[in-house]
Amino acid sequence: MLKKLLVALVFAPAMAFASAAASVQYQEGVHYEVVAEQATAQPEVLEFFSFYCPHCKAFEPFAQALNKSLPKGVSLTKHHVDFLQVAPPELQQSLAKAYVVAKNAGQGDRIADVIFDYLHTQRASFSNEQDIRNLLIANDIPAMLFDSGMVSQAVNDEVAAMKKSQDHYSEAKVLRGVPTLLVNGKYLVKFSGLSQQNFQQDLDALVAFLLAKKT
Repeated sequence: MLKKLLVALVFAPAMAFASAAASVQYQEGVHYEVVAEQATAQPEVLEFFSFYCPHCKAFEPFAQALNKSLPKGVSLTKHHVDFLQVAPPELQQSLAKAYVVAKNAGQGDRIADVIFDYLHTQRASFSNEQDIRNLLIANDIPAMLFDSGMVSQAVNDEVAAMKKSQDHYSEAKVLRGVPTLLVNGKYLVKFSGLSQQNFQQDLDALVAFLLAKKT
């Protein structure tokens, strides 16, 4: 009996918040924008980001937690952009490739944290692809894995798809900066509309709401 009571007490706050979140009426123009007439055929959550963006670094823990909260069969897809003025597009594309190599090896979140820390906490910089290579190897990505991945057709195809998606949403004036979060290709999350006290819970609930939205 005592064990059941303790379990109830532990989970009561979480359940109470979940119930409250479910009852929130998220509003177009406040919590999200409709940016396309039709949603994607399959549910998806897409984030545009850049390792050079300090706001993306701040958002990264929330993005990683969001990914773990998504329904089965849905994952957060991250597209690294190349349009920030702080580095040549080619170097930004090299970072995108390096991230994909790490992600495909099951190390995406960890290496993302490493790169963000290198650029924003250590305030270091990359001059070329070799600098990126040195950082990843120093953080336990095998040299052979990095070298083979960076010339892999599959990796290059994935980065090309990122670029194509970036160009599409930029031309549609949906992608206006980073981080940008899109749900089902139709709904743009407005971070300013989310609770600052319970940002993670509100973000997770809003994305779940938009994934299930039929119109």
